[in-house]
Amino acid sequence: MSYDNPTKQRYCAAWLCPEEFWDTRTFTLLQQSATGNSAQMLPEFKRALLDDPGSAYAWANLAEVERDAQHLNEAKYCFQRALVAGPSNPAILFRAANFAFQTGDNAETLRDLSVVLKNPELSSYYQPAFLTYSRLGAPIQELLDKGVPPIATAAEPFLQYWMGDKKLPEAEATWNWMVQHSLTNEKSEGDYVSFLLASNQVTEASEEWRRANPKTAAYYQVLNWVFNGSFEMEPKPGPFDWHIETTPDVEATRVQDVSRDGQWSVKLTFGGLTNVDYHGVYQDTVVQPGQWHVSGFLKLDGITTDQGISIRVYDPAHPNVLDARTDAKTGTLPWTQVDHAFAIGPETKLVRIEIMRGTSRKIDSKIAGKAWIDSVDLSPIQ
Repeated sequence: MSYDNPTKQRYCAAWLCPEEFWDTRTFTLLQQSATGNSAQMLPEFKRALLDDPGSAYAWANLAEVERDAQHLNEAKYCFQRALVAGPSNPAILFRAANFAFQTGDNAETLRDLSVVLKNPELSSYYQPAFLTYSRLGAPIQELLDKGVPPIATAAEPFLQYWMGDKKLPEAEATWNWMVQHSLTNEKSEGDYVSFLLASNQVTEASEEWRRANPKTAAYYQVLNWVFNGSFEMEPKPGPFDWHIETTPDVEATRVQDVSRDGQWSVKLTFGGLTNVDYHGVYQDTVVQPGQWHVSGFLKLDGITTDQGISIRVYDPAHPNVLDARTDAKTGTLPWTQVDHAFAIGPETKLVRIEIMRGTSRKIDSKIAGKAWIDSVDLSPIQ
């Protein structure tokens, strides 16, 4: 496959080699054309086209040399022929789109690249396509309506592109477009809400979460500011539902065999090997200043050491401003309510509710035993 072989050079110079051997010679000639030698290169590429007039690559090569020679009408015609010969070839589509981009033809650029985005097998080409879109200077709605096919496999990466680039208006427009076309799912919902929070759009993130979960609208942030407080639903990805994490020496699981309310609870099993500092069950919620009350039910089986299980509410951005906890419980207990009243100041917009066990300072500090948590509630005191 090496072009350095003299025999291959002779055959390629006469355009007699198989198409896979053209690459090095073609690249060299196209470079020469781009650096001001297009007039000398045109006969070479016209001859190559005559030898294989059905080749999309031959048409595209000639198109680029015609462009270098400032023969833009001829170049456009050649690209049209290349697209007829290779209508779904991503290399041809990108070359045609680049020409359209260079000549200011936004509609053709979007048309060519949208064909690439229709094929999930070409996902490796999506980022270059989105980069081209971002450089077009076209309104985001035009990009969505003409450049992105209304399918989830294209829409989700497009949303991720804008979120990764921290472009809030573009991400917001893309998300609204996805909602209109029913292209959202739990993962994209969680990712978008997390992006809004990271962009300091706290209220908007909360409103979006409520819109996406209409079945909870009767109680969530009306009666209880904890989403899925009884763990009856499988947690959804996103900051406003439970994150349940197993860590070294602590197994955390959602279980159905023991519950105080409904059928489910969360179970923590401590292995008794370390003085663990555990904060692995948590969620965030948006709040207003005022007096608040947090409560929940614990069931314990042989929880050792002086540091037990409690429910904590704190401001993750300003923990020195708000850090409220229920009393830590140890030993063996039937379902027992724990609660705590506290104030939220004007600095706090978002709080985290977590199930925790803090480290012990005593010699007998390696916690063992089991704990179940259910019916977690956070609500304002009227």
